[in-house]
Amino acid sequence: MFDLYNIKDPSFIKTLTIKELKELAQDIRTFLIEHISKTGGHLSSNLGVVEITLAMYYVFDLDEFQFLFDVGHQSYVHKILTGRAKEFDNLRQYGGISGYISREESEYDIWESGHSSTSISAAAGMMVSGKEKRSVVLIGDSSITNGVSFEGLNFVGQFKGEKTPIIILNDNKMGISRSVGALTKAFQNFRGTKFVRHSKNFMQKIFPNFLVAYGHRVKSSIKALFQHDNIFETMGFDYYGPYYGNKIEVLVKLFKRVENTKSPVVLHLLTQKGRGYKPSEEDTSGNFHGVGPFDIKTGKPLCSNPDKISYSAAVADYLLHKREERKFYVITPAMKAGAQLEEFSKTYPEALIDVGIAEEHAAVMSCGIALNHKDVVLLMYSTFAQRAYDEFLNDMARQDLKVIIGIDRAGIVGEDGVTHQGLYDVSMFMAMPNVVVTMPRNVKEAIGLFNYAFEQKHPFVIRYPRLSVKKEDYDYSYKTDLKWDILHDGKKKIVISYGEDINRINHLVMDNNLDIKVINAKCIKPVDEDMLHKLFKDNLDILVIEQVVASGTLYHKILEFKEMNGYKSKVIKHSFGSESKIPHGKISEIYKHYDFSDDDFLKLLEE
Repeated sequence: MFDLYNIKDPSFIKTLTIKELKELAQDIRTFLIEHISKTGGHLSSNLGVVEITLAMYYVFDLDEFQFLFDVGHQSYVHKILTGRAKEFDNLRQYGGISGYISREESEYDIWESGHSSTSISAAAGMMVSGKEKRSVVLIGDSSITNGVSFEGLNFVGQFKGEKTPIIILNDNKMGISRSVGALTKAFQNFRGTKFVRHSKNFMQKIFPNFLVAYGHRVKSSIKALFQHDNIFETMGFDYYGPYYGNKIEVLVKLFKRVENTKSPVVLHLLTQKGRGYKPSEEDTSGNFHGVGPFDIKTGKPLCSNPDKISYSAAVADYLLHKREERKFYVITPAMKAGAQLEEFSKTYPEALIDVGIAEEHAAVMSCGIALNHKDVVLLMYSTFAQRAYDEFLNDMARQDLKVIIGIDRAGIVGEDGVTHQGLYDVSMFMAMPNVVVTMPRNVKEAIGLFNYAFEQKHPFVIRYPRLSVKKEDYDYSYKTDLKWDILHDGKKKIVISYGEDINRINHLVMDNNLDIKVINAKCIKPVDEDMLHKLFKDNLDILVIEQVVASGTLYHKILEFKEMNGYKSKVIKHSFGSESKIPHGKISEIYKHYDFSDDDFLKLLEE
């Protein structure tokens, strides 16, 4: 067995034989399964790219090449080979190593990529700006189907030369869940029959590279006489594939074959997502894409609580019940598993539309449905909603189209870290005309806001956190309005907040017998002006607590209201600084280190 803990840099890989590389691959898989089962993390995507990553380091000279990973969650093997195995006990923990690429961690981490599909464009920028090293881009988990990837491909394909990128397409037929769309069907055609694939890989394995290269040129010439090129060849790339991406001997010969090419290259590699661990190999729903701690023998989560339900699941259950009485569409950009929509998809397959990794398309398509006077619910994570800013602003908000937007993972998300924190969507939506922005303090209120949203006529945002709550038999017909609620009366101070934070604040006030008025501002935009007039007439200090970045938020709306109406009360904010980059770690740890714990709230209340 290899001592992974004592790896300092990847130079040792070039001294290994093919047999030793295979043994190293097995050791790495065992290491990943053992460690991720304790810390949680992205399991399946990393198990699938072990051989690819080993072959990259085995063939490509780091004095001449640099590696870009898209998305960063397929970089764990890279982290091990660059000397970070000993830090995996603290993977995604506060103060530990990131689950993504981090330039602060290592000189080998070139491109930080928490979101998908950016690596080809980054490589293009490095190419045209004279970067000495040639970029090798590893892109997978359906990231290639995103529009940003094709914008990068469109640009790169026009160039020739030694510094054009080598793009390794990790084709595992999966994003988080199964890949969807016409491009997915096109890739099925690229893959061909098993006989053709076996033949290609057999020839690559047994024949010397000069013969295989000659055969590749002859094949391309003959094919040009009878059929069109595939999309990559049409765009100017030298296309190789498909080859089996979990066969190290095939990869080594293939990479050696292309390392000196003078054209942009696409290497199409077929891999098995989750390879080496049976539960993840058999997973078709995306449950092992990102996992919490789990039992290796059974594959079952260690922290599951049958008495609790996530907000995502609660919203999905509501939509399932709502669909019984009312027709509407649900659109999600590759988040069917994350949004817990499997049951909805099975029950109403015609109503659930997974558009793949295409947030911008999802937003505009929702607008088209709304323009046709049909109800539509658009579900996406807060961090991914940022990618569709222009579509939300110009196509949805400007036209005042009724789209119900469920913003999942709002607020601190925990272990996914800086690129995934849901702290920016409020600022984004607050700047847009016609958009209603809300956040419930519990599932009951979430149901009420969804029911309200179905009966109104504007773009309507409902934010909810990455938290679990007690499982209950909810009244799915419950209704609410957008008025703010007084949860506790008091005469010394006023506290305004929303979401689960207002529950924590209210409990602290009651448990400590504080003479404070607690206001649940479940509608963040527009503000409840009637309530604000009453609150300012009390002439008390107003503390606004928001789990967002402090830019263009409810606090600023309240300040604006104060100035417009000439009130004198002091308004104080408590949120995250707009320059903050909140790292990974358990939500409770982030709360503690950024003054959002219960103890911190109590200090604020007692000041």
